[in-house]
Amino acid sequence: MSLISNFFNVVITYPIFNVLMLLYHLFGDFGLSIIVLTIAITALLLPLTLRQLKSMKVTLALQPELAEIRRRHAQDLKAQHEATQELYKQHGISSASSFLPLLIQLPIFIGLYSALNIVLNHASIAHLNSIIYPFLPQLSSIPNIDLNWFTFLNSAWYISLGVPDPTHILPILAGVVTFVQMRMSQPHAIAEIQDATLQLTQLMQFILPLIMVLITIFFAWQLAAGLALYRTTSLLLNMIQQYFVTGRGSLFAVPHVGGIPDNGGLKNGTQRQQTQPRHRSSSSRGSVQSKGAYARRHKRGSKKNRRRD
Repeated sequence: MSLISNFFNVVITYPIFNVLMLLYHLFGDFGLSIIVLTIAITALLLPLTLRQLKSMKVTLALQPELAEIRRRHAQDLKAQHEATQELYKQHGISSASSFLPLLIQLPIFIGLYSALNIVLNHASIAHLNSIIYPFLPQLSSIPNIDLNWFTFLNSAWYISLGVPDPTHILPILAGVVTFVQMRMSQPHAIAEIQDATLQLTQLMQFILPLIMVLITIFFAWQLAAGLALYRTTSLLLNMIQQYFVTGRGSLFAVPHVGGIPDNGGLKNGTQRQQTQPRHRSSSSRGSVQSKGAYARRHKRGSKKNRRRD
């Protein structure tokens, strides 16, 4: 276990720590250094991210075909899965392209957490300089990891990026950005479908981001505030890329629940209700007219009988 930990530190944690120290030497602001590091990581992952977004765009365009596959193989899940995979293969969609950027970002996330812990737990110049590469500038003082961006609103709102955020600003901001990014990644085509079989999927698409918001806020309260800053910045950059490739998705879509019909359905139902009394009234008028005709014929027949008598 120690061998794996040392390998992880050498390959991921120490390089991230050295980049952070170099950026801190350039900018003198630890929060800004994390943001610039996030931008650099996003730029490195840009080819994979664009591939993921283009694959998502193709998947959105295939929603009618996927709905037809679900309808045709509604009773055979295996055939449904095979037909879906065959459709993806025909259009060059790989399931690995959706998870590869996440798998790459996970060790970076852990490495950033470990790098922040190095600054927080080993606050001695000698130890920090021993980790910094010889060809990089050495530290002359302990880095200031406080974020003072919100002190103009409240003097007590300074955030130490090495400990959980006591002001709760960054965790809540990370949760909001998580919700927006997840809604943008969901297809808007499903949000417009009024079919009852897909309304559960549509509702889950709205509930799942809310669950992820709660999970994000919970972990952001427990972990270092620098991770919440990294996560928020990373999601904002992903949102910008996603908007220009796939659009805003289901961001402003409201799910239809409870089988509520749309305006057209309500209008048609109202028209049917209005036309039914008309049919009943016409039939009643017809019955009255037939009764009147029968009475007139009976009256004329009575007069003829009296004349004969």
